[in-house]
Amino acid sequence: MYPFTCTCPSLARFRRGARIRNLPLLLWLSGILLSGAAPAQTATPEFPKGYVGYLGLQQGLVSDFKSSADAYQVGFTFAPQYTVVPRVLRLGLLGAGIYAQHRWQAQVGPVAALRLFDIKAGAFGTLVNVQLTAAHLWGSHRQKLAGGGLQAEIFQLFSLSFSGYRDYGNNQWWLQSAIGYNILKPRKRPSDPFQ
Repeated sequence: MYPFTCTCPSLARFRRGARIRNLPLLLWLSGILLSGAAPAQTATPEFPKGYVGYLGLQQGLVSDFKSSADAYQVGFTFAPQYTVVPRVLRLGLLGAGIYAQHRWQAQVGPVAALRLFDIKAGAFGTLVNVQLTAAHLWGSHRQKLAGGGLQAEIFQLFSLSFSGYRDYGNNQWWLQSAIGYNILKPRKRPSDPFQ
């Protein structure tokens, strides 16, 4: 099978055992190296060290998808976050004032954002970064919401998000969309000529 003879017994055992067992790992590593995904993660200016804080306007519905009628909800949110792992992860708080079911409600809890990928605009840098978000919120009317969604951050200035939360305190679902504006902009990097 091999064009040369191996005199080292450990090398011969490695070649026999590693053929099938390590094939998925080798394919995955070669795919990462050939696609250039690893250098893109370190070269992006997205998720710089520091704080961001999105003030948002959100709307959606509250439903149990069974017997009761769906309720429209609208409100505002504020989500200050700190970049814990640059270019990868942010952690913070999410606070919301929401009008739903004919009353104003408050919700607050921790939130995390994991950067998935960027959409580049050629020489102008990154146009959008897309994040996976997760949060757990406690509400003023016995709400206990756990869930998450996708958020697109545009120019590190605006955000557009879609999220879903399961209210396991009241057996309901909260489906929301939101737009936001970053009022705590991160400091601009001096090495970026376009900012």
